[in-house]
Amino acid sequence: MPHLILQNMKKLLLIGILIFSIVSCKKDHTHTETMKLDLEGAWIENSHKADTLVFDTLNSMFVLYRGYELQYGYLLPKYLSGPYLYEINGDSIYLHWTGSSLGIGKNYYFFPDSKKRQITIGNFFVDTLSNHAILTFSKME
Repeated sequence: MPHLILQNMKKLLLIGILIFSIVSCKKDHTHTETMKLDLEGAWIENSHKADTLVFDTLNSMFVLYRGYELQYGYLLPKYLSGPYLYEINGDSIYLHWTGSSLGIGKNYYFFPDSKKRQITIGNFFVDTLSNHAILTFSKME
């Protein structure tokens, strides 16, 4: 009888370990995935309030709105305005400007601060109003 109880306890222990392993292997939302959900919507650049990012997290893209300027007699969007594809990996963001015919992108520094509702990103476009290496955008209501 004690031998039978010991066998059952071993089986229960193995089943418990198996269930624990399966539950602990369940995919968690990483910081990147959680922030990706929070990125949806419009963000305005803090220092000059002239540039805006509008994120579409479902398609992993955003649109940079920089205003317009007169070029060759036409009122056109400022250079590097438009849609970007992105991929966040840790503290960097890979950006590909879809207006480029090269088909390649570049990594930039990226830090989301959900408490302040801000994102800090490397200057991926020519900011004519300032020459900051890092830009900060705040979430618009």
